[in-house]
Amino acid sequence: MEHQPTAGDVLNEREALGVSLAERIALDPHTVTDEFFASLKEHFTEDEIVEMVFACGIFNWGNKFNITMNMDSADESEYEGDMQYRQEEIA
Repeated sequence: MEHQPTAGDVLNEREALGVSLAERIALDPHTVTDEFFASLKEHFTEDEIVEMVFACGIFNWGNKFNITMNMDSADESEYEGDMQYRQEEIA
């Protein structure tokens, strides 16, 4: 996978793995391999991993819902409105 975060100046190893997990779940959950899961277990408890996967699932569900429904902010919202959503035909 491209652009996977790594530990360094900005993120420590634990943070980089958490971000990488979220990115893998969002882009292709099949990339959460046994090897990657073993890396997670070196830095997180099983409960923490379950919580992260659950949170990622909820956020991704919200993203899919918002895109499918072409959601936009309310007129009185502080957020920018007139959201533009890409549309594609099934290949």
